[in-house]
Amino acid sequence: MKLKPFALSVLMLSLGTTGLLAAHATGAPQGQPQAGYGQDRGGWDAPPPEFRDIQRQGFHDGIESARRDVQSGRATDVDQHERFRHPMVPRESWEDYRAGFRRGYETAMSHLNNVPPPPPAPVLGHDQDRGHDMGGWDAAPQEFRDIQRQGFHDGIEGARKDVDNHRRPDVNNRDEFRRPPVPRESWREYREGFRRGYETAMSHLMNR
Repeated sequence: MKLKPFALSVLMLSLGTTGLLAAHATGAPQGQPQAGYGQDRGGWDAPPPEFRDIQRQGFHDGIESARRDVQSGRATDVDQHERFRHPMVPRESWEDYRAGFRRGYETAMSHLNNVPPPPPAPVLGHDQDRGHDMGGWDAAPQEFRDIQRQGFHDGIEGARKDVDNHRRPDVNNRDEFRRPPVPRESWREYREGFRRGYETAMSHLMNR
């Protein structure tokens, strides 16, 4: 029996539609969205669930920086990274970003070198500085303005690095003190805070 051209076309269209429906029914892949970096995988590089967006950003940047350090054979020092020292986020979010960056960096170093990770630092609230409202020794004086507080915290970090590297404690040897990373008109306030933080940290670290 011969089919007329029109009837043959209808039959072929019907068979093609049936095949598409069958493929859909059997669950053929339709381009599932990929999970984000470390997200929903439960992997070692997944940020802690309690992290906020800025902390998660810092965490991922810290992991990538650690990977590059290991691949390049550079010294593993989170403080050497420009992204950590001068985060590309609003200044009021620097502490959140740095907390996430440090956590990500240390997590990656632990994984890549197969060593136990250090105990995680407490996650501070969005409006908290390190030690602020906690009565810690590294809390900036309440009367300090923003530039002074920045200098104070940078001074503490500078003192910690000098102690860790067994360098002679001298605030004038710190590049951040001699060339502050702030506008020149704010150098005096920054240095005032830096010196106060450096001396506070040295007093605390030397008497532990």
